[in-house]
Amino acid sequence: MSYNLVYSKLLNQNYTGHAEQCNYTFTVNKPDQLGAYWTARESLEAHIAELQEQGSIILEYELWEDKAPTWSTDYYCIIVASASPLFWSLLILGALALIFGLLVVIPVIKMIKEITEYVGPVAATAVSFAIVGIIGITLIGMIYLMKPKLPKGKPSKL
Repeated sequence: MSYNLVYSKLLNQNYTGHAEQCNYTFTVNKPDQLGAYWTARESLEAHIAELQEQGSIILEYELWEDKAPTWSTDYYCIIVASASPLFWSLLILGALALIFGLLVVIPVIKMIKEITEYVGPVAATAVSFAIVGIIGITLIGMIYLMKPKLPKGKPSKL
């Protein structure tokens, strides 16, 4: 079993607050002729639609693919979404039914993790820039204050 990352997307990264992460697997019963990229895009769109029905938004999405099985394709999906509690089993079944119909075996939820305070990279980056800016201004001020004072007047010729 060797999963390869097919698609990774960060969305709504200005969100800060309560969130949940769900990891699950699903299997396409025959080799995925539609392609992993198509599956990833359709899965993302279906999850966005299902989450909106529950009053939630998607924050992070990853889809991993394992082509090792001969007669099927296995996928591992990681989703982080706002709001809680979410009815993940209904959400996943609804999203996969929109995409595949009867081609998908019932998904298996591997983990649901509550994230009490989700801070997206955009918010974290803004704080980092502010800290770096303050440190930079402080260093420039210290260098300015420590520079040697030169006497005023014309320089003498040697």
